[in-house]
This record gives sequence, structure tokens and C-alpha cells, in this order.
Amino acid sequence: MSSLDRLIPAPRHVEVDSVDVAAPPDRVWNEVRHGDLGRSPLVRALFQLRTREAAPALRLDALRSTAGEPGFQILSETPPSSVTAGAIGQVWKLDIPFVHVPDADAFRAFDAPGEVKVAWAIDLEAIDGGTRVWIEVRVDATDDDAWKKFRRYFHVIGPASRFIRRSLLSALRRELGPAGDETRALAGDERMDARAQSTHAITIAAPPEAIWPWLVQMGCRRGGFYAIDLVDNDGEPSAREIHPDLQDLAVGDVVPATPDGKGSFEVLRLEPGRALVLGALTDSETGTSLPFAAPDPDRFWRVTWSFVLEPLDAGRTRLVTRARASFSDGRLRLAWIRPVHHLMETVQLRRLRDRAEGRLARDRLRDVAEGLGGAAIIAADLLTPFLRPARSHWGLDEQAAQRAHPGDDLVPMPRWQWTHAIEIERSCARVWPWIAQLGADRAGFYSYQWLENLAGCALRNAEAIHPEWALREGDALVLHPKMPPLRVVSLEPERGLVAYAAPDERAREEGRPWAAVTWAFLLEPLGRDRCRLVSRYRCATSDDLATRLSLGPTVVEPIGFAMDRRMLFGVKERAERQPSL
Repeated sequence: MSSLDRLIPAPRHVEVDSVDVAAPPDRVWNEVRHGDLGRSPLVRALFQLRTREAAPALRLDALRSTAGEPGFQILSETPPSSVTAGAIGQVWKLDIPFVHVPDADAFRAFDAPGEVKVAWAIDLEAIDGGTRVWIEVRVDATDDDAWKKFRRYFHVIGPASRFIRRSLLSALRRELGPAGDETRALAGDERMDARAQSTHAITIAAPPEAIWPWLVQMGCRRGGFYAIDLVDNDGEPSAREIHPDLQDLAVGDVVPATPDGKGSFEVLRLEPGRALVLGALTDSETGTSLPFAAPDPDRFWRVTWSFVLEPLDAGRTRLVTRARASFSDGRLRLAWIRPVHHLMETVQLRRLRDRAEGRLARDRLRDVAEGLGGAAIIAADLLTPFLRPARSHWGLDEQAAQRAHPGDDLVPMPRWQWTHAIEIERSCARVWPWIAQLGADRAGFYSYQWLENLAGCALRNAEAIHPEWALREGDALVLHPKMPPLRVVSLEPERGLVAYAAPDERAREEGRPWAAVTWAFLLEPLGRDRCRLVSRYRCATSDDLATRLSLGPTVVEPIGFAMDRRMLFGVKERAERQPSL
């Protein structure tokens, strides 16, 4: 059990960074335990910005906490391998009101409400040729309200915190030299003699089998490369989930590298859970990719790109990547490729780590931006109740919307309803799997995710089809974790499903509030590779004012129209992204 396990055994937030340096642990210990960790002027500036005090040096020796001046303090250390520091306080405030505790036992036992507990450790591990330096940060809160305040605060301060840690590790690497991963042989090295190579590595708190699926689905217009999508994935966001349909990869397969398909990688070596080696031979005159085994053209670039997974223990893996290049006349090109590759590889590894460790933020900036647009649509709908009849049959003419649909008999006399529709350039068979996995506890609703989560749904809209999530008759269609679900009362694959919330018959007999709702998702074939998706919602309620206001069209219809319309577009986008059969 580590010192952090004893201090914060069940953290709500964890971040880990590491670096390998070419120096023995005792020398590295002297640097991190007694040296100045704030070598970078920018790091000093960030500390000064947060503390509003100039720091002549940033040394662990200076960490002191007393009853009169509480703050961070050393809680445990085992020279020359580990030192742990921590503090308790309301860190989101400008002038942090820290709480002093006398020792590590008091730190662990502290549970007064309204506080956050932060602890971090620097651990040194001897490796071949040097030392691996780890920095792990753990955060917990004594109650949910304090945790919410910390999360809002960390959205702002988090990037600076990560920059400081990574700058510290980079400074150690520069001063003590790189070790281990940089010089040893890796899978893929044997495929060619290289004129240039670059090695990067990261430690991921996950076993190899949790990382491997993310590697297998890489590729432009596949899962992306998890780096800067505007540069290497034509602006399409890299996958944020495992895509079952992208998991079959074999030696000899071609992985697209560019949106136009001219550039590609060939799978040269594949050892599931251990190593993936990609290769590319490019004709510099035409810009096209050739089989890797082909002879070199007059002007060429030949590249291998290796991903090697090395388990460190039951829960940690070292992911090492190496790019090697041979070329005919590319010195000038190499001069700008090196820094670009370093940036892209660094971003890729960190984002791979976040995915494998399940640390991706639920909502991206894109989700927030879309959600703000959705909120504007809802506001406009609230201000235009006179347009409600037209919105009630969006995507269909009024006659088509008024005809009988499956499920209508369950709510034969609705107080209000909508029938929305969209045409999709795919067959019913290709669209159906996206419908079958709807639900807040499954694939989400493909709508304005940020707004859904703002309302407490805690969902993430799926990017891929997950057969294990498919609804069956009798299953619950969950709309919100705190709302009673609808029950799937009928389901016909490739045709549609009807979900139903039955009224409380006893309440209706006794004159108490009641409601009945159906929500049908129906597919109508319009040709071999074309269909219409219909979303039909019907609601009947008691006549009391509270029920009519909470479930009636005045408030629910403007929200429902915006969210349902976006859902239909979300299904269309996902289904049409797949190739036709």
C-alpha cells in the first residue's frame, strides 16, 4: 500500500505523470527533495498568479503547516524513493482557508464538511539505465457540495496544474538526460535502417487489454489518431469510445492516414495486447502510398510507427511509441517534421491515456457550443407558442402526421402530441441499431448532450453501435436517472418500437393527478437505401393545473421540439456515416 493509498484511499480525482531519466535514484532524490522545482520562469509566474506572492524558490523543504499558518506539508517520506505532501482547505477560494492537521493519520481521518483534501506524491523507481520519476495527485472532498465547487475550480486551474507538473518532469529529463525508452530496441526497429527516429512514452493506469482496442481502431476517418484532429483527422473528432466494428485488424491491412485516401499505413506487425507496428512507403513525387515491401522510388519517405505495451504491474502499463524514417532527400522536411511530430505524439499519448483510464471529460467544448445553440432554439420556441401546430409535425405534412401510428391505442385521447420525422439515406436495417440502443443508461439520445447533462442525465451520446445495449420488449427506456422509465411494450426489429408509461388507474379513479405517455420510434422504408424515421410522442394527463403545467405543452413542447429534432439529425448523421451495403 502506497502512502497515497493510506491518505486518500478512494479519491474522486487522480492524475499521474512520469518520466525516465538517466541518473540513479539517490541523485534524482536529491534534486526533487531538496532542489528548486521552479526552474521555469513560467512555472514561477503561475505559482505567483495563484498565491499572489513571489516565490524565490520552490522547494519541498519549505513546505510547512502550523496552526497559525496552515497549508501544504510533508506527510510522509521514504528516502530515496518517495515523498508525499498534502493539504486540506477550500481551494477554490482566492485566499485559500487551509485547515491544519498535525500528521498523516489526522489528514486521513479528517471529515469536517465543506473541505477538499489534496495529496500528491513523488515516487522514484530504479529502471535499466536510470530512474523513473512518478508524480501522482489525488483529490477528495468531505461532501458533495465541496466536490462540486472543486470541479468548477479545477476546470479553470487544471491546465496550469498539469503544465507545472509536466514542466518539472521535462526539466529533470533535460538536466539528467533521457533513459530507458529512448535507446533500447523496440518491435518494428528490424523493418529498416533509419536515418532518424523519435521515441515517446507514457505510463497509463490501465492494463494492456484496456489500451489495445484504442490502438487497433486508429486511422483517419476511423477512430482518428487522438492527437490534433484538425491536422490529422480532417477536423473530425477522434473516437471517445471503443468501436466494436473497428476491432478486426490484421497484418497487411491498410489504415488510412489522410482524408483523401492517398496516404496510408500498412499493418506490418500485430501482437494483440503487446505490439502494433505500422509502416508507410510514400512516393515523394506523387504523394501516394506504395506497398511497404515495394522498392524505393527515386524520391521517397519510408516510415515505421511502433506502439509497444509493457505491463508494469496489475494496473499500470508503459506505452512506448517510436517513429523511424528513411528518406532520399528530406533533410529540410525533417527539420519541420520533428517538432510537429513531437507535439502530435505528446498530445496523442496523453489523450490515449485519458481514454484508457476513463478520464475523458463527459462534455467537450463542441458539446457545450451545440448545447448553447439548442438552448437558443428552446428560448425561441418558448416565445412562439403560436408556431406549436407547425412544429408538431416537423418533417411531415399534416395529413401524414395525423394518420394512425403504432402505439396510438395506448393513449387514444392525448392532451397533446408531436410527430416529427426525418429522411435518411440508408436502409431501415442500417438505421435500426442506432434506434435500438437509445436510453440515458445506454447510448444516450444523440441530442444536445451538454443540455441533457446539465439536467442531470449523466450520459454520453454513442458514436458506435453496441449490440449489447440493444433494447428488447419489456426493457426500460430510461429518460433520466431520477424519472420513472418508459416500458418498451412493442418492438419489431428494423420497423420500430413503442415505449409506454401507463397511468395510475387508481389515482385516476380517485380523481388524483395522473399521466400517460407513449413515445414511438418508427422506420418507414422509402427505397432500397432510404428510409424515414418517425418520432411520435403522445401525452394524456389529469386536469389539475400542476400536472398540466409540468407535463403539458407550454413548457415541455419547446424543449421537446428542440431535443427531438436534434436527436433525429443525430441518428441521420450516425447512420449515413456508415457505408451503404
